[in-house]
Amino acid sequence: MSRPTAHLTWRSGAVLLVVTALLAFSGERALAWQGERARVSDEKAVSAAATAEVEGLIDISGSTSKTDMAELLDGATAGFRSELEAQADRLQKALADNAVKATGEAVSTGVVKLADERATVIVAAVGTVANKSTKDAEPRNYRLQVDLQKVDGAWLVSGLEFVA
Repeated sequence: MSRPTAHLTWRSGAVLLVVTALLAFSGERALAWQGERARVSDEKAVSAAATAEVEGLIDISGSTSKTDMAELLDGATAGFRSELEAQADRLQKALADNAVKATGEAVSTGVVKLADERATVIVAAVGTVANKSTKDAEPRNYRLQVDLQKVDGAWLVSGLEFVA
């Protein structure tokens, strides 16, 4: 009685090789797609966090400065929060004394850097500012660099500066 012999023909080997290559390629593409989705999601999150903080800053007014400041503090990392808190009373007093009324909104954002749970976003914003020494509200254009850090799953502002 003859035993069946298991041997691989060149055609079977080629098919096996092609299937293995396709599986490897599919796995690599799936991982790349997943990484891209995470990056896009993080870009949206850092842009939203930067926008909220900038709009909170340029919307701050004398009559609402206490509430406005609390919202700014909520979006800040511990280090940046300490910096804001150190200046909060002086800023709120100046806003109230000068009857400052400010409005504004972010018009565009650009993520400059996003890596290792840190990000830098440039925010362009427009607004108006009125105070007791101006007759009408005056238009303003702002460009700010916002540094962010991911803390417990949330993007918080770790630094903010006006740039030219």
